[in-house]
Amino acid sequence: MKFIRLVFFVLLLAGTAPLYTAAQGPQRSHAQEFVNCLDEFSACNHARLTAQEQRAVQRVAQDRNFQNCFEGFSDCDRKQLNAEQQSAVARENRDRNFQNCIDGIGECNLARLSDHEHGQVAEAARVRNLQACLSGTGECDSTQLGADEKQQVADANHDRNLQNCLEALGECDHAQLSSQEQGDVARAALDRNLRECLDGSEICDPARLTNKEQAETAGAAQGRKVQN
Repeated sequence: MKFIRLVFFVLLLAGTAPLYTAAQGPQRSHAQEFVNCLDEFSACNHARLTAQEQRAVQRVAQDRNFQNCFEGFSDCDRKQLNAEQQSAVARENRDRNFQNCIDGIGECNLARLSDHEHGQVAEAARVRNLQACLSGTGECDSTQLGADEKQQVADANHDRNLQNCLEALGECDHAQLSSQEQGDVARAALDRNLRECLDGSEICDPARLTNKEQAETAGAAQGRKVQN
């Protein structure tokens, strides 16, 4: 909160700078010097700051360092933290490590976990593996699946293959289809071809149309000519 108030003060100071007269140009330059020091710009000259401004710059630097430590950034200087800040940073680091282990993303140090957390991480990994197996994406370790889960994965793979065949998208293995499903896929292909023919698409195969469908297609073509 102190940091926010200080930033507000700096913004207010910077916003009023254009109101100064030409004779107050050095004050405007001093204000920019103060802003540069607060932002840790290389153009900062600490010698030009008042004692109060130097203390403000130091407080902002300490607050910025605490935030860097809290968020796990590499430019954290722990020696500048007080006891309460060090405790907060340590707690946040433990929480971040646990979350990384749960998500399976980022750096995870299992040695820092409690026995209870180890169990939670193992369960999260099992669920992620099952999700990968069911979706057919990512790495799937089928050796971690139970009998019921293996059947669920097999059903999901079958349904995914059937959908690919029905939509003529992705990989389709007709050998995995039942007689009923093969008939459904064949009819879906005929329906797609009829729609292409009715729309006047170049990929229409007239040879696959019935006599009635050929007449409907001819009527649709005549209608498009009239509209044009």
